[in-house]
Amino acid sequence: MVLELHVWGPALELPSIDPDCLAALSYIDHTVAREDWTLMPSNDPAISPDNILPALRHNGTWTSGYLNIVSYLTRYTANSIDNDATQSQRADTLAYASYLTSRGAALIAFSLYVSPSAWANLTRPAYSTLLPFPLTWTVPPGLRAAAIAKTEHLGLHQLAADVNPEDGKSDPKTTGPVTSTGFLRLPKRPGVTEIMQPEQVAAIRLQSLADDFFSVLEELRGPKRYFLSNDKPSSLDFLVFGYLKLIQVKTPHPFLSKCMKKSAAGTRLLRFLEIMHEGPIRWQPGKVDTDLPWIAPTPRGLLEITGKFGGGVVESVPGVGEAWKKYWRGAMKGEDGAQDSTQLIYAAGSALIGVAVLGAMVLFRSLPPFGESIHRFDAHKPERAGLHQFGDIGTIFDNLPDDLETPAKPSKRTTL
Repeated sequence: MVLELHVWGPALELPSIDPDCLAALSYIDHTVAREDWTLMPSNDPAISPDNILPALRHNGTWTSGYLNIVSYLTRYTANSIDNDATQSQRADTLAYASYLTSRGAALIAFSLYVSPSAWANLTRPAYSTLLPFPLTWTVPPGLRAAAIAKTEHLGLHQLAADVNPEDGKSDPKTTGPVTSTGFLRLPKRPGVTEIMQPEQVAAIRLQSLADDFFSVLEELRGPKRYFLSNDKPSSLDFLVFGYLKLIQVKTPHPFLSKCMKKSAAGTRLLRFLEIMHEGPIRWQPGKVDTDLPWIAPTPRGLLEITGKFGGGVVESVPGVGEAWKKYWRGAMKGEDGAQDSTQLIYAAGSALIGVAVLGAMVLFRSLPPFGESIHRFDAHKPERAGLHQFGDIGTIFDNLPDDLETPAKPSKRTTL
C-alpha cells in the first residue's frame, strides 16, 4: 500500500505552514520514491488518533509526529539514512530534536503567531485559505493561543497585545502632576521602549535568544557539510531544515531573518539551507504545487464541519474548553480504558452554574432595593397654545391647515 502523509497545507511559498510537517514531507521525498507515497493537505489534526500532524498512514496504521514517522520508515525501508548512525549521533538527534521543538518552535511562534502584524497580515490569511468556512473563526484563534503558550517560558507572551493606532489623546503617564507649592512639574517624557512598536521591543529581547539558538545549532554542525557527517544528510538535517525555513519567512517585521543574516552562526546556517536545496531537497520554493505528489483530501461534509465548529466554540468557553478538549481527544478515560464523560459533565455543569450565578447577580443589581418606593420621572411636555383651548369647536379650527388662502373679497363695481 502507498504511504499517505497528512500535513498542514502549503502557505508562505512553502509546502507546509508547520515546521514538523515541512520536515516530514522533505524527508519522505528524499528517502521514498515518488510513486510510493502521496501527500495530502488534510489540515485537520483530528484525522489521526494522536491528534497530531504530520501523520503517516500505511496499511491501516497511523504514525504521528516527525520522529515517530522517521522511526517507522526506518523499519519500512531498507535504505534508511540513519541506519549507520552511531549511538552518540542518535543521542544527539534526540537531544537537538527536543531543542528544536522547544526553543525553535517558540521563536517561530513569536515570529508568525504572537506578533500582531504578522498574525493579521500573514499567518491568519494563510489559514483562511487552508480551512473551510466557518472553521476559519475557531481554528486559527486556537492555534494562536497555543503558540502564545509556547512563548511563556521565554517571557514573550506579554507582547501579543495588538498595537492600537494613535487616537490623539494624551497618555496619562506623560502628564505632570501639580506640586504642593502650586507649580507644575515637568511632564514625564516617554522612554525609548514606550515609543517603540511591540515588534521592535521584541527584536531587542529576541536578539540574544536568536543568537543562542543559531550558535547551538552551528556548534553541532561545525565544519561539516551536514549536521552529523560530511557524506549524507540525516533525519536531524531535515528537521533543522524545516524550522530554519519558517524562521526565514519574511514578515512585516522580519527581525528573526535579520538576526540570522547578521549572526556569524546564522550566516553559516543560511549556507546549510543552500546545500540542502542543492541535493537532498527535491522541491523548489514557488513550485510546490507541481514538485510534490499532492492528492486532494476527501471533502468534508456539512455535518462534520458543523460539528468541528461547535467543538471549537465549546473549547473557547472558560471552564469547559479544556475538559471538552480532553474528552474529545479521548484523554478522559476510566479504569476500564473507556472514555469517562463524568468529568465533562461536571465541568459543563460548573460552567452553567457559573453563568447562571453571574446572570442572577446582574439582574439583582439592576433591581431597586426591596421595600423602596419606585419613582417614575417623565419629561415635562409644554402646553401647546392654540384654539383647542376653546373646546371641540376650537379643536376643529385648530386642526385646519395653516396654508389655506383667504378668499378674495369681491370687487366693487363703479357705475358711471
